[in-house]
Amino acid sequence: MLGFKPPKPNLSVIKVANAIMPLYNRLYLKGLTLEIDAESVARLKSTQDYSTLISPNHAASADPIVMFLLSKNLSQPFYYMAARETYGKGVFRGFQGFLMQRLGVYSVVRGTADRNAFRTTRQVLSEGKWPLVIFGEGEISRQNDTVMRFERGPIQLCFWAMDDMKKAEIDKPLYVVPLGIKYRYTKDMWNVIDAALTALERNILPPTARTPIERYQRLRRIGIAVLKTLADEYQFKVVPSASLNEQIQGLKEQILSHAEKIMGIQSDNDVLIRVRALKNLVDAEVYRDVEQMTEYERKIHEEQLQKFQQFYPDLNRLINFIAIFDGYVAEEHSPERYLEVIFRLEKEVFGVAKMRGLRVASIRTGKPKNLLEHYDTYKSQKKETVEKITTELETEVQNLVTELSSEHNLSHKW
Repeated sequence: MLGFKPPKPNLSVIKVANAIMPLYNRLYLKGLTLEIDAESVARLKSTQDYSTLISPNHAASADPIVMFLLSKNLSQPFYYMAARETYGKGVFRGFQGFLMQRLGVYSVVRGTADRNAFRTTRQVLSEGKWPLVIFGEGEISRQNDTVMRFERGPIQLCFWAMDDMKKAEIDKPLYVVPLGIKYRYTKDMWNVIDAALTALERNILPPTARTPIERYQRLRRIGIAVLKTLADEYQFKVVPSASLNEQIQGLKEQILSHAEKIMGIQSDNDVLIRVRALKNLVDAEVYRDVEQMTEYERKIHEEQLQKFQQFYPDLNRLINFIAIFDGYVAEEHSPERYLEVIFRLEKEVFGVAKMRGLRVASIRTGKPKNLLEHYDTYKSQKKETVEKITTELETEVQNLVTELSSEHNLSHKW
């Protein structure tokens, strides 16, 4: 019912993709290169003969390509779980989806009981032919140095796969490998940053407000102007005594409440969980298989889609700004952090954002966690065990990203 796209891995297609990857990289990713230390390679290779889940952070849209490049460097194909929306519609997106399936990618409609995706994940993990990559955050954070809360689903699926292995009398480990990805620019980007700030100022500030000030204050001034414009649009009353972070959170709440009101839903969860739930609800309807519907069912489906169109901009806006907070750039005045925030602002102001400059994607892995050692505990305390391991995994990935940030700060000289 949800238009599942199963994996159809083809080694010949994977070899061709590996061969043309340098050209694709040059054309679309500005020549992204990969850097990984010997210890991380050894950790990944140590699990190759066993069922393995690789769990990276999800800071950028380039992350899946980074994992494919890693697969190529290791000479080890991977399976990948991807959101159903990635496949899209139309001739080009249809071909893209066809290719993705041949590279070992399969779909999941997030936040739903996507039985096909769950069944495939259990099978992939229990068979242990190739490692499986699932991004624990489930959504792009667009922040190079912070990790959003991990979803509980991947670890639960691992334990379900272990149930299947036990039934088949397979007494082997199932490993989870935490993996951190950190991007950095290889050239001086300050002139590029200043030019991007100037373009934003011309579109968001009146001429009298474009007074010369220090770079960080320019960025903050643009952000405040965007906040004020959105506050007016959503009739959000700004409390003068509130901090900028309180205003940002208040506006997110206002936008989210507006979308939830249209959908007729209520929730007491925090903003991140509610945004995920709303996105999942939309995905489940948008990617339903209409071919098996009756005429009446199609009519109701079209009415639902028309209702969704009322808050598509709201949802995209929330996703764009979900992890943003005042002080992110102030904590570290790096080119990467400036351009991450500029990317968000350009998406909001212009509708599109540019990828700039040559980048290196550094990868570090943590010590593989053998879930077989936790299986007995899981059988008696299922929810608690899944929660504990997920939280540990999230913390380990954040630590890896922080370590990479520290390494880059030591070597960063512009």
